[in-house]
Amino acid sequence: MQNVLLLSAGVTTGWHLAKVARQYFADDITLHLCDINPRELVPAATLTGPFHRVPPLADPGYEAAVCRVLDENRIDVIVPLIDQDLFQWAADAPVLTQRGVRSTAPLRHTAELLSDKEQMFRFLQAHNLPTPPLVDPDRTEPGRMYLTKKKIGCGSHGMRAVPGGTPVTLEADELLQEKCDGDGREVTAEVFNAQGKLRVFCRERVVTKAGVCTKMVPLHLPEIEDYLAQLVQLLPCPTAFCAQFMQHRGRWNLIDCNLRMGAGTALATAAGFQLVRAFWADLCGQPVEDAWLQPDPSVKAVLRVYEEVVIR
Repeated sequence: MQNVLLLSAGVTTGWHLAKVARQYFADDITLHLCDINPRELVPAATLTGPFHRVPPLADPGYEAAVCRVLDENRIDVIVPLIDQDLFQWAADAPVLTQRGVRSTAPLRHTAELLSDKEQMFRFLQAHNLPTPPLVDPDRTEPGRMYLTKKKIGCGSHGMRAVPGGTPVTLEADELLQEKCDGDGREVTAEVFNAQGKLRVFCRERVVTKAGVCTKMVPLHLPEIEDYLAQLVQLLPCPTAFCAQFMQHRGRWNLIDCNLRMGAGTALATAAGFQLVRAFWADLCGQPVEDAWLQPDPSVKAVLRVYEEVVIR
């Protein structure tokens, strides 16, 4: 039996991970939930036992509070679910390695490289992997659209569209990037990367709300699968993660890489690509069956609806 600590358990991803853990691994995992909210505001608390409330990540006492949970409960594995925690609790974080605690986050170098848009562009460009080019504000092309983005940021927060040929003033923490010129489709690739397997499931984000996909259509895109096969050979990537792609200049371009599972990962599960089940099995040292990562070819779309959860 392994003691596993799920950070930010109140997010949508936490609900799905806890649900799958209880369904398939109740005899292998004691799942501890951790969140900044009280237990009654964390839906996953209905699915599992131990719950630990900690201060917000920006609080000076956050790290010490989580470390107390690790020590007092003899935690074996920590599972970060939000981007900021990928740095704090990286797989090679000294505060974890000194305790013998494993993390499902990537190595800090990988997190830094793929979270900083400027570093990511230069790395991908150096290895001939398509990603929208960064552009000097004084060298924009009339008739082409550009986007200002935070160098380190989440999704589209703080993004502005700028027509080429117009003056652009960037803040110190911003950069300018070509806007993808394809058909506007955004594809999320869910990735399993362990036990000698690389399995990729692509889904078009048909409708999103607050940045989370609520309606998706499964796709088979060998170009994206090949892209990710190259990426994981170049960088040590985690067991389960997702990446976003859009078409630009006639090819699929990587626009964002989330080195964790996301709120939309449950949509992949519903379509037969059981990434979360495979993730838990690998964490427990169990073999991952190929059938778990074979999408159901009869699925045309997956739609998300709300579910009411009562906490007592």
